[in-house]
Amino acid sequence: MHAIVTTAMVSWVLGMMVGSSSSPSAPAAVIVAPRVHVATASDSLRAESALHATLLRPQLEVYFSRFSGDRALVRRISRAVAREAQRQQVPASLIAAVLVTENTTLKPEARSSVGALGLMQVMPMHAGAALCGSSDLTDVDSNICHGTMILARNLRRTPTTTAALLRYNGCVRGTNTPDCHRYPSKVLVRAGKVRQQILSSTNTLETEG
Repeated sequence: MHAIVTTAMVSWVLGMMVGSSSSPSAPAAVIVAPRVHVATASDSLRAESALHATLLRPQLEVYFSRFSGDRALVRRISRAVAREAQRQQVPASLIAAVLVTENTTLKPEARSSVGALGLMQVMPMHAGAALCGSSDLTDVDSNICHGTMILARNLRRTPTTTAALLRYNGCVRGTNTPDCHRYPSKVLVRAGKVRQQILSSTNTLETEG
């Protein structure tokens, strides 16, 4: 039979050893287990936000290239996402996930049945923000700037990311599109995968460096 050593048994053995020493008043030894830190979603978000745009862009290009073979377009989208992530303080992984959920073919000129335009499907009434420099929502940089601006505003005004995404999708009352309440989960799953790719790849680069 294999011996099973428990914490209680170890403490008992140590107590016996101390009790048999020449100093009967010596305190019993205490074994303190080391604390193990379990990484959380907040940890990964902080790690991502600490990355410079030059580390974000290559991994975003890898991700977006799954949806389009147009390298120039993919590069431009990746640069815009990395730029707006840092400028507007929104995780690049979340911007990328919203963009792909809204426009899986990455077509800058896309128009929805309700009139939303471009990569992040921005409604024309939101066009013209001074921050974005252009009101052309079919322009890659302008659209991602406007889309991120709306997302950032929703994140500030709602208590959770899920609520912010529901607002982005126009699903506050749940009547504009079928199954719109599933939208946040789709985006968050995608965002988690993008973040995982970014962090695993950048950790590898730092280790090799």
